[in-house]
Amino acid sequence: MPGDTLRRLAEIVRRELGAKNARVEIGGDSPDEPTALWRELPGGFRVVALFDEPPADPAERLARLDALVASFSTLTAEATAARPAVRVPVAHALAGALADLAAAAGGVGAVVIDAKSPIVWGSSDAARSEGEGVEAALSAAGLDERMRAAGLDAAVLLAMDPAALGPALVGSGAGAARVADFARLLRMIQQRAPGVERDATAWRRYLLVARAIATVRRLTATPPHPGPLRASAQEESFGFLARELAGIYVLLIAFDGPFVGLHAEGALVHAIPHIERLVLSLPPAPPPTGGSEAKAGRVVSLALRRKRRR
Repeated sequence: MPGDTLRRLAEIVRRELGAKNARVEIGGDSPDEPTALWRELPGGFRVVALFDEPPADPAERLARLDALVASFSTLTAEATAARPAVRVPVAHALAGALADLAAAAGGVGAVVIDAKSPIVWGSSDAARSEGEGVEAALSAAGLDERMRAAGLDAAVLLAMDPAALGPALVGSGAGAARVADFARLLRMIQQRAPGVERDATAWRRYLLVARAIATVRRLTATPPHPGPLRASAQEESFGFLARELAGIYVLLIAFDGPFVGLHAEGALVHAIPHIERLVLSLPPAPPPTGGSEAKAGRVVSLALRRKRRR
């Protein structure tokens, strides 16, 4: 099993079980001290959670550990089995799985974001530029909200030729300051994916996903509530469905209006194990280049590396 995956598993086990430390080991005798809980992984590995003192609820914590181990079991078995010489890169496989999920659920797009950091780990949008993170989505969602309030369609304006953008904004009747603000933000968003041509329909999907990311980010910024994140919303022209993955990621689907809850939920539940395995096998994300998002990305990248050295 790849070392990054093992380290990530240990970190998730430590966090989810409230342990002082956690490790993944191979060989030797199984732990017998009362301050340790452990489970076997396929391939001869063993994951061990260590506590300062014997936990008062060992059965409950072992059940949670079993659930975490189950999500890794297939990935471990695949890693220790013979592999073909040519494999689809994990990031491409994740993008395909997210596109399949969005289609199966009747949504316009699906993404996996980090619950706290600025990283977008995967997206069904093949035109999304590498390194384009949560901050870009928040900017786009903010622009969309302001334009809707002004009676403007951001998707139509984003699809315009830049030369026609100024006259279109001036002709909208918006004040000079608002026109300048909108023009600046529109150009910034257009430049995030150089060389990518999106029509108004594609930009509308982009903005709906950005709006869903912004809504979920507001939820994860509040004090945590009991249990894994489960959130959804349905409006006349917007909706989303979000579920937590492995304790530190959020999988969300964006919709262009009300959706069939049972159908979308079924597609999501069916896809979660496969998508979770792909996300957990991704390498650490490199920091974006430039801007405040890049600084945040560097902080996240350094934090991840420090955790893995411990």
